[in-house]
Amino acid sequence: MLDERKHLLDYLAQVMLVFGITLLIIAFICCLTGDDAKEHSTVFALGSAGIPINTIFQYLLSSACITLLRFLFFTDTIIRKMSIAIRTTLMLISVIILIGIFAYIFGWFPVDEPKCWIIFLICFGICFVISMFVSVFKEAIDNKQLAVGLKNLKEGQNGSTDRSK
Repeated sequence: MLDERKHLLDYLAQVMLVFGITLLIIAFICCLTGDDAKEHSTVFALGSAGIPINTIFQYLLSSACITLLRFLFFTDTIIRKMSIAIRTTLMLISVIILIGIFAYIFGWFPVDEPKCWIIFLICFGICFVISMFVSVFKEAIDNKQLAVGLKNLKEGQNGSTDRSK
C-alpha cells in the first residue's frame, strides 16, 4: 500500500514538473508573440495578456498523458527488451502524435498549416535538446555522488579492517 502511494506521488510530481515547465515556456512565448498569434491559436486567445484557464487545464491533461507515456516507455513493466534509443524515439513520436491530437481537438494551432507544424517541431526540438542536456547533467552529478559514496564506503570498510589487526 505504501509502495503504491509512493508511485502515485512520483507520478504526480512528474506531471507537475512537466506541467510547470510547459506553462513557463508557453507564458514566455505568449509574452513574445501572443498578440500576433491570438487569431490563429486558442492558446494565445488572450494575446500577450495571459493564458486562458481552459488551456491551462488542457496542458495539465497533456502533462499527465506525457508522463504516462514516459512510464510506459521507460520502465520495464511493459517494455522489457528494447534499447533506450528505440524507447526514446518511440516516446518522441508518441508525444508528437499526442500533441497533434490535442492541437486538433483544442485548436492549439491550425493542424492543416505546415508553417504551424514547422514552428511546433522547432520549439519541440529545442525543448527536447534542453531537457536532454539537463538529464545528462543530472546523471553526471548523480554518478559523481555515487562514485564518492562508493569510495567512502570502501574506505570505511578498509578502515574497519585495519582496526581489527
